[in-house]
Amino acid sequence: MPFKIVQAKNTANDSSEKKGEFDYLIEKPKWTLDEVTLSQQTLDKIDEMIAYIDNRDKLLNEWEFNRFLKTGSGLSVNFFGKPGTGKSVTAEAIANKMGMSIIKANYGELESELVGKTSDHLMAVFETAEKNNSLLFFDEADAILSKRISNLSQAADYGVNTAKSTMLTLLDKFNGIIIFATNLFDNYDEAFLRRILFDVEFLPPDLEMREKLWRFHLSEKVPKEITYEDLATVSEGLCGGDIRKLTINLGLKLLTAKVNTVDKTLLETEIKNYREVKVKHDTKIMITDTSNNGFEQNTSIKEE
Repeated sequence: MPFKIVQAKNTANDSSEKKGEFDYLIEKPKWTLDEVTLSQQTLDKIDEMIAYIDNRDKLLNEWEFNRFLKTGSGLSVNFFGKPGTGKSVTAEAIANKMGMSIIKANYGELESELVGKTSDHLMAVFETAEKNNSLLFFDEADAILSKRISNLSQAADYGVNTAKSTMLTLLDKFNGIIIFATNLFDNYDEAFLRRILFDVEFLPPDLEMREKLWRFHLSEKVPKEITYEDLATVSEGLCGGDIRKLTINLGLKLLTAKVNTVDKTLLETEIKNYREVKVKHDTKIMITDTSNNGFEQNTSIKEE
């Protein structure tokens, strides 16, 4: 079912436009834990999470953990690891396991240019999640959980810090389940880390995991002259998200009759091309980051 939160818009004449709207869908999760390939270390942590959720009353009251867990009885979890290791789909799978819907919140869409409005949006999303028994999922969470700005130079900086303070308060009062996901765990503010009960690392897949991933993505019905064991060996260093994209590319080549079957030579070529694209993308990001760092340093020098 849809829900709305308030956001400021540019037009000031119409009252509805003054408030602005975000239409969020409370989604039914599509993934199950049986469909997700994870390391045993990650699975063990997820088992502990589910045990906490299922036995929260026993833990807090019978075992008296409520003596030191005095804020909201909710569960805050952090998923961290390389892109494509299954963080988003695992969040869906956990919601499915718990019989919950899921809200995928994007901080970029909640952020407002008006000071204070971002906090209003955050409060609305948390309220909606709690009222509808939805698991709340924040991807790229470092955007909101990163360290607060110490040298405030403009109004936007105050707005960012206000939103982070609001998030801290919401985490203290929230009685539901919230999962954050990030590739940049090191950027988190210590205040947020103290409020997160579970930190779950998503590791790149080993040989056995890659074979499972290929068996899941490239079914027996797909024409191929390569074993799943060889698929796993050739794709060393790739994650589930990478294998998903490669599988789609292979399927399209078969559909357009560019090839008749998937073999080792074809796969090696596709992986080589895919890696080259990733290197170009990573290099572009590195150049951008270096440029930004230089700008920030120059700005600081000028201000001094």
